[in-house]
Amino acid sequence: MYDMILKEGDYMIKLVVSDMDGTLINHQSGISDRNLKAIQKLKNQGIEFAIASGRDYHGVRSILDQYCIECDTILGNGAQYCDKNGQVIMDCYLNKNVCLDIIRIFETAHIPYMIFTTKGFYTRLEPEYVQNMFIERGIRRFHNCRDDYFGEGRFASSPCNHLQMIHDFDKFMKDNLDIIKIEAFSLDASEITPAKKLLAHIPTISYLSSFDDNVEVTNEFAQKGYILKKVAKRKYLKTDEVAVLGDGMNDLSLFEEFQYSFAPMNAEQRIKELAYQVVSDCQEDGFAEAIDIIMKHI
Repeated sequence: MYDMILKEGDYMIKLVVSDMDGTLINHQSGISDRNLKAIQKLKNQGIEFAIASGRDYHGVRSILDQYCIECDTILGNGAQYCDKNGQVIMDCYLNKNVCLDIIRIFETAHIPYMIFTTKGFYTRLEPEYVQNMFIERGIRRFHNCRDDYFGEGRFASSPCNHLQMIHDFDKFMKDNLDIIKIEAFSLDASEITPAKKLLAHIPTISYLSSFDDNVEVTNEFAQKGYILKKVAKRKYLKTDEVAVLGDGMNDLSLFEEFQYSFAPMNAEQRIKELAYQVVSDCQEDGFAEAIDIIMKHI
């Protein structure tokens, strides 16, 4: 199927955009040597590489800096597009007028949440409670260790460790900051579906789940595929000159907007169904396999 990527030199991939968690990085939050070499191959061929993640800027940089990777980034599932220096080039922030309606849904259901803003992370709940719940979720779901979140641990930069409590919500709303996204999570995945049904009644928002035990709320137009399409236009690229990789439902718009999409075997079923090509699991360097497929035809 992928033999059609390039025919007699009349077409070339010029930009490769990859999700991080579950795609470029493995379940241990590391980038394998083979994947690093694949990124270098792109660079050597003059093909641009970029990240598209649900994480905030510091969450992405905490990984990329370990490997000296400099690239543009799509953050907050499409709320921001930043250049390699962290400068915000495009944005699509959450409407502040609906913020209270969103967090009330989570508070009523006793679901912990974090508000990602351009000036830090916030919650109206007790920060230590949210922190402990987030860490416990990481231990149960991803088999992380508690020590990973403290000191020099690999998740020490996690937003849960930098939460500020909102004491006066009206003042918070008037502060000179923008809301990137609101992320809620639970130790009981069954609590998320009822919350999403209530979110459906709030205008101007989009919501999706990276996993069945979380939900991320953004502006309705803050989606990876939508902002990447604008980025491609800004770079004078056609959509068929862009290849994308992802594994979760927050990557859905990438797979809907871009023809040449690659999904690792660990991806959500819907993502695999839409993928141009399914490659190996993220634990088995599926990213590098996808790059090999592209490079073979360049």
